[in-house]
Amino acid sequence: MLGCAGMADLCQALQQRLGVPVIDGVGAAVKLAEGLVALGLGTSKLGDYAAPLSKPYAGLAAPYSPR
Repeated sequence: MLGCAGMADLCQALQQRLGVPVIDGVGAAVKLAEGLVALGLGTSKLGDYAAPLSKPYAGLAAPYSPR
C-alpha cells in the first residue's frame, strides 16, 4: 500500500519488481468514493455530523443574524 499521491508513479514498477500486488491509496480512495456515490450513500446528518444550531450574530454582524 503506497502512502501518498507522490508515489503513484511507482506503483507499476514496484509491483513488477516485488512480484506482489501494490495498492495506490489515492486510487483506492477514489474508487471507494465512486462506489458510495453510485449507491446513493453519503455522510450521516445525525449526531456529531448534524448541522450546528443557529446562533444570533453580535456586533457589526448583528443585522445579518438569521431570524
